[in-house]
Parts: sequence; structure tokens; C-alpha cells
Amino acid sequence: MTSAPEVLLSVTMLRPDEKLLLSALREEGLNARPLLAADLAEVVAGVKPPPAFAMIRNLSHRDAVGVARRLECTGVTTLNRADAIETCNDKGLQALLFARHSIAHPVSRHAFSYDQVRTTVAELGLPAVIKPVSGSWGRGVTKVTDPDSVEAWVGGRESADAGGKLFPVLVQEYIDKPGHDLRVVVVGRTPVVAIQRVSDHWRTNTHLGARVERLEITGRIEKLCGQVVDALGEGFYGIDLIEDLSTGELLVLEVNANPEFARSSAVHGVNVAGHLAAYIAQLCTDTPLPAAA
Repeated sequence: MTSAPEVLLSVTMLRPDEKLLLSALREEGLNARPLLAADLAEVVAGVKPPPAFAMIRNLSHRDAVGVARRLECTGVTTLNRADAIETCNDKGLQALLFARHSIAHPVSRHAFSYDQVRTTVAELGLPAVIKPVSGSWGRGVTKVTDPDSVEAWVGGRESADAGGKLFPVLVQEYIDKPGHDLRVVVVGRTPVVAIQRVSDHWRTNTHLGARVERLEITGRIEKLCGQVVDALGEGFYGIDLIEDLSTGELLVLEVNANPEFARSSAVHGVNVAGHLAAYIAQLCTDTPLPAAA
């Protein structure tokens, strides 16, 4: 009798998302178990045959990349891949990748000093957005609307980081949007659900109070998401899109390689964990995971 493929779920802690995913993986007939940091040494020691697959859900960006790289070096297929996780953890790398692959994206520039922030904001025009290259939930993202607010950002940042160790930052054109942005959850290369995150605030993160509304997946959405997957490789992504109110153009804002889904699934009704588990089950018995273009 053939044993079920072993699937590791690398986690910092078991949140509702990971609990749903573990149940869905087991329903697919897979031998799924959590992998904590303390368990990794035994897995990579080579004493036992490597697992068939590992899903990377660590909360720390550094831990996620580190675990994925170590598992990949032992021959384990990971979702997402270390390279994709690393790119998704750095908004600056994403901006460069989007530009290279001609993916519609707000005009974005790296700044490596306070003077470069001032110069780049002047070049892009006001208002503009200054954001750390790493971070989530909208933390540290600042809209500057006039020269005084630029100087206020510089002064506040210098007081906490006089040596400039937290550079680079990304300076981005401000996109006036129609009161919402879009989050598309992609499994493999298939968009399984799209939601609007609606808020009166210019930042529309659900952690900041935005409400979730399900949205039809249009051809425009499919095309943009397909371009992102072509650039990053197949995976599990939360792709954030934004509509330019002045032109109607749809732009890719950023990509999350560890999207949360439990809370929003309760609203939109799509079984994201089930879609993801079915995809993983297919990969465990199918061809190797396709890489980026």
C-alpha cells in the first residue's frame, strides 16, 4: 500500500488560516503536519527521506525565506519558492520586476538617502507616497502632499534613523482611486477570488478597518494576474490591484506571498484553503512546479 505524500506546513504559529489549510490538506488524502522552527533541523539532517512538499507560512519574512531555501536545498518543493518570497517581501524588488516585465504599476523610484527622497518627490510631483520596501498592513506608508509634509517625514525619520540604515525606501506616484482597491487571491496561476477593500481612508487595508466585498474576476484582472505569475512563477499570492480614477487603468500595486484568507473567506464564501490544498495535492503527484519566466 502506498503511503500518502508528506506535506509540511511551515508556521510560526497555527492561526485560523493554517488550521483551515491543515484540515483541507488532510481531506485531500495528504499526510500534512505543522513544521515549527525547532523541527527544521531534523528535516534537513538527511536522516529520513525528505517530505514531498512544504507550504511556507512563516510570519517573519526572514524566517520564510530561510526555511524555504534550506528545504529547497534538500530537494523539497516549496510553495512559495524562496526567490518568490524574497521578491514579494521587498516592494522595491517588485517595482523593478514589474518594470522589467512591462506590468502596469505606479511609477516607483528607489531612494537611498534623505536628499534623494526630496529630489525624487520633486521629480514625481505631489502628492506622492513614501513607503518602506519591507512591511505589511500599511505600516510606515506615508502620503506627502506638500513640501512641509516631506520635511516632516524626513525629520521624523532622521530622529529614529540618523545613520540612514533603514534605506532604501520607495517613492511612488500617488494614484487617486475610487474608494477601494482590489485583492486577488491566486492559487497556482488561477485567480480563485477577487475582493474589493472599501474604505474612506486612502489606505484600504482590512487591518485598518476596510470592509470586504466580493468582486467578479474580469478579463483585465485575469490578464494582470497572469503577467505577475509569469514573472514570479506559479505560487500562492495575494495580488493587490488599484484603479486609477483619472484614466480607468488597472495597476498592480504589490504582491503578498503569505496572504491571509480565513477572515475574508468567511465573508466572500470561497474556500481558499480547499483550492490551495487541491493544487498542492496535484503538485505532489504531478510534474515539478513551473518556474518564473
